[in-house]
Amino acid sequence: MVWIWIAAVGSVLLVFGLAQFFGASRSGPDMRDLPPTPLERLGRVGLAVTATLGLGLAALVGASGVADFVEDGATRAAFYLMLLGGAAVWLMAWRRLRGPAGTTVIDERDRAIQARSFTVESVLVILSLVAWTVTLTEVFWQQGAVPLGYLQLIFWSTFIAGAFGRALGIVLGYRREPSADA
Repeated sequence: MVWIWIAAVGSVLLVFGLAQFFGASRSGPDMRDLPPTPLERLGRVGLAVTATLGLGLAALVGASGVADFVEDGATRAAFYLMLLGGAAVWLMAWRRLRGPAGTTVIDERDRAIQARSFTVESVLVILSLVAWTVTLTEVFWQQGAVPLGYLQLIFWSTFIAGAFGRALGIVLGYRREPSADA
């Protein structure tokens, strides 16, 4: 239970730091006055949705505890409704930002940024799995087994970390100076 609260506090600090970081304008004087591309707006929406969803789910599980999460149907229902709500918000934003078929222009830089976003996504997924492995090993060393409720939490937190990493990679890509390989 202590580890879940530590993770929740760490997540709040991470989101606060990211908000400070992304509060600044884009890189390069020639980019500051340009409106954001649809992909960049979608990346920002993805950051907001996944950060809010991750913090909300961590707070729900932290408040109820993993044992109640597994045994209490109402807590699990709230957990899955939050997941579905986050997915619905992201899907609505995606459909709205991409516009009618054929109207959204995605150039080579957008494609390069999207391809590089996999790097950030994979790093966050690996770090998430490392954190779960180390934490659960230390907490349940004496018992010799990890309770089954943590398996779902590992899956969903890794899924959210991947989505957050993808959105973060996209937004970071627009903050970098354009290079010859972009």
